[in-house]
Amino acid sequence: MRAVVIHQAGAPQQLAMEERPVPQPKPGWSVIRIRAFGLNHAESITRRGGSPSVQFPRVIGIEAVGEVAATQSPALTVGERVTTLMGELGRQFDGSYEEYVLVPDTQIYPLPLSGDWAQLATIPESGYTAWGSIKNCQIVAGQSVLVRGGTSTVGIAAIQLMTAMGVHVTATTRRAEKSAFLKRQGAEAVVLDVAGKLQTTANYDAIIEFVGEVTLLDSLTHLKHPGGYLNVTGELADQWTLDGFSSFNIPSGSYLTSFQSTDINRQWLAEMMQLIADKHLEFPIGAQFTLDEIVAAHELLDAGTADGKIVVTV
Repeated sequence: MRAVVIHQAGAPQQLAMEERPVPQPKPGWSVIRIRAFGLNHAESITRRGGSPSVQFPRVIGIEAVGEVAATQSPALTVGERVTTLMGELGRQFDGSYEEYVLVPDTQIYPLPLSGDWAQLATIPESGYTAWGSIKNCQIVAGQSVLVRGGTSTVGIAAIQLMTAMGVHVTATTRRAEKSAFLKRQGAEAVVLDVAGKLQTTANYDAIIEFVGEVTLLDSLTHLKHPGGYLNVTGELADQWTLDGFSSFNIPSGSYLTSFQSTDINRQWLAEMMQLIADKHLEFPIGAQFTLDEIVAAHELLDAGTADGKIVVTV
């Protein structure tokens, strides 16, 4: 089989195609025939050497959709559609940038959706991360919610999912020309983010923060209180700590929390899939590549100019 392997950290050109044996199932682990996967900012960080726990050589990739190819588990059936995401996929064991992947059975989830593989590949990581953030904030229909970092793939997923729930969604962007795109995803309003400051005086029942520490303090000033939730999910600005932060920056009676999609809640994942099916949601594909075009795909990932998920078919 073909596998894309990184032997040392660096530019997209470090992604090298190799021939490897097809993995075989073993107790507690099954083989998935990968059909497609989406690219993620975290994979660019890993490729550049920003994930100290990842040892090279490694096949990276933290999500995939495909079919069970071989298994010893009675709970899985050869040929059934599945997805796998997060955990240590592409980090402590080889990930999705290959034709077949060996994955723990506990990290294989049903994919009860129709559609082509490229479209299905837009869902797992972006959709689940957005949904987990929504659940963390206890968001319900009728509330007003701000998505900070709305043009990111997880931001787009959050906008679509909450709009389908009946939530009043406002999205942020640094570029005014992205406003129409965000409204097509379901945002009722779009607010410009200029040098880390929102160009609005509005406050919100909940704020999902995908930019991270760079904009956290400003986001807190737009939180309704008491009872508002601010959930930090992403670090799109690649800043992981915040000097001078005080707990008194949190508005009185409000909540600051975070969501990390390292461990998957199967019930939440199933709920998200059901909502996507019921509302016929489709997350946008920003660009589509083949496995042979992985270097070009990562170049686009680094450029950050795709409107939607960058998808690779295998």
